[in-house]
Amino acid sequence: MAAERPDDAADRREREQRLRAEDADAVVESEQDAQDDRDGPSRNPRTGETPSERHTRQINELLQETRVAAVGVQVIIGFLLAIPFTTELNELQRDAYVVALLAAVAATGFLLAPSVIHRALLHQGQAVWIVTMGTRLVLLGMLATAVALVAASVLVGDRLFDGLLRFMPAAWTLVVLVALWAVVPGRRRWRLARHDDRDGR
Repeated sequence: MAAERPDDAADRREREQRLRAEDADAVVESEQDAQDDRDGPSRNPRTGETPSERHTRQINELLQETRVAAVGVQVIIGFLLAIPFTTELNELQRDAYVVALLAAVAATGFLLAPSVIHRALLHQGQAVWIVTMGTRLVLLGMLATAVALVAASVLVGDRLFDGLLRFMPAAWTLVVLVALWAVVPGRRRWRLARHDDRDGR
């Protein structure tokens, strides 16, 4: 076996030293990344959460909201299912009943969908998508719930009153829902947008 030349030995030692230095740099970067994940710039300055913690909280809040809303819709469905077996309906009442029932069923589907999607995509790294899609489904569910409530109010109003007065419960329901579910949050978003515009100038 040929003896190793001095130049070759020096080159080999230099390569080994360079590799050790690169390994040390990699360890330092890994430790720095881990530190950043714990309390570095990736944390939200207001809540102190990492992106992962924030997404987990948002999913939990979303699922809790759907549970509360779904209970209300189930009460509406229970009320509607009992009507055909207890009273006869005229044409307007039947139309209102069908609209209310279909809207309530659709609302139930929309509001339960985030829980199903979350369970189906568990541990798949889809937290951001689940929050985004879940928010859209909840909004669609609340829209369907509003339709069901207005239609049910038409049904009840037609049973209790005559003339234009029979539409009073439905009109009142529509005004309340639009005010609380659209005007209040929409006005607040508009004010926040104006505030952000002033800060950006």
